[in-house]
Order: sequence, then structure tokens, then C-alpha cells
Amino acid sequence: MGKKMGNGKNGFIPIGLNKLKEIGLNRLKEIRVGQGLTITALSKYANVSTKVISQTERMLIDPTLVTKNKIVKGLNAVRSTREKLLNYKEVFPD
Repeated sequence: MGKKMGNGKNGFIPIGLNKLKEIGLNRLKEIRVGQGLTITALSKYANVSTKVISQTERMLIDPTLVTKNKIVKGLNAVRSTREKLLNYKEVFPD
């Protein structure tokens, strides 16, 4: 299950700031902005809510593997046929 700082609502497990540092940064925002995508546009391509994308970029939540894969597929949906497709580890290095 994903992780969230807070009270554990919506199926997310509360985690502390130290655990966030252990998890490491994701590259979602860097890649999204580099591709010229807004959070709203990525949300439509990935079929993931803008709230989840925003919170993932800010490391407020660690979404499920399924959600992360949807986000990666959304990022790849806008790449040209000449560009190398992104893989999961390039966006979410663990």
C-alpha cells in the first residue's frame, strides 16, 4: 500500500520525515516539466488525479506501484517515437 504523512486516511500509511529521506527523491516533477506537461495534462494521460500527482511530486505520499506505473505510462504517451521511453526506475529511483 502507498504511504502518506498524516492520519492514515484513504488507505495511506502515515510515515515520518526520516522515512521520507530514506525513500529518496523522485524525478517526476523534473521529467514532467522537462516534457512541457502541466500536472493537469499528465493527469489526463496517466488517468491519475492531479492531487495524487502533486502530492507524489512533493513527496507527501508514496503511491502504489500500479499508480506509479500509470504515471510513467502517461509520461511516455507524450514522447515522440524517436525518444527513448522512460522506465519506472528513471522516474522513481528507489
